[in-house]
Amino acid sequence: MTARNAAASQAPDAGRHQGSDVNRLVTVENLGAWMLKCNPEVWDLAAFRADGGETIDQWSVVANYRSALMAEGQQVLFWVTGPARAYPEPGLWGRGTILGRAGYSDTTDDDPGYWRDERLRRQSKHFVPLDLRLFDEPIPRASLKGKARLADLEVFRQPQMGNPLAVTKAELALLERLLPAQPQKITVTAAGAGFGNPVTNAEVEAAGMKAVTRHYKRDGWRVQDVSKQNLGWDLACTAPDGEVHRVEVKAVSGLVPKILLTRNEERAARENPGWRLAVVTKALVDPTLHFFDADTTVRAAEPFLFEVDLRRSHAGR
Repeated sequence: MTARNAAASQAPDAGRHQGSDVNRLVTVENLGAWMLKCNPEVWDLAAFRADGGETIDQWSVVANYRSALMAEGQQVLFWVTGPARAYPEPGLWGRGTILGRAGYSDTTDDDPGYWRDERLRRQSKHFVPLDLRLFDEPIPRASLKGKARLADLEVFRQPQMGNPLAVTKAELALLERLLPAQPQKITVTAAGAGFGNPVTNAEVEAAGMKAVTRHYKRDGWRVQDVSKQNLGWDLACTAPDGEVHRVEVKAVSGLVPKILLTRNEERAARENPGWRLAVVTKALVDPTLHFFDADTTVRAAEPFLFEVDLRRSHAGR
């Protein structure tokens, strides 16, 4: 599950002037990462997590010089505000990557989702696309405040500043030592295999299928969805001249075209003419298509997991 139309932790104009503090003018050269704040009284992080949410794909920011600097590939940290002993516990809750430029988005008529403050939801109209993963457990604010070398973090110095806040390169280097490892979660279903939980994967894959189908139809191809037939590809695409592409579709929410193939999909790549791999990056915010032929895909594939069924060996003893 992903979060969409998420809220800034303060009023949209908060921090507009603090953000231009000449003593901490942010530039691409001194930026280590952006930090986005979440106020659970405005956006219900606890309910999002209880519903299985793990990934946030956009967040609201103030339209100022800072948000204008936000660009694809930059790092981002996720900070949760609140009083001591609050739940969710205040502190550092996630990290991820910026997927593109911040821009205007009118979400007035959207489903409120996890918003708890309708006034702020309607006021928030400037969003940045993200691939941000939440930690299983946060790094508590109290523990970070106790580290002298992190005392100058902007979130401590100017807690009322609106999103985005900035983390310097030196501060990020210190935080990197504290950030928890994020193990890769793998889901294998009848539909295929992927990184992440099945709910989020289904949403991402659906966006990918839609993008690839639209791509082929725009060029006049006839497209048939055969993903339920377990053939080793998802779309059978036929060109006006009769050429056939058997397209296996993989989609990711981030920037890196790194995917999982099942044994059946890898076999289909080796044995079936016209097999193609379509990888859709940034699937939920700005679908970007990458196509690979069967030979390229098979050469890049490496064994990752082996299924070991020992029932016969055990029965033979």
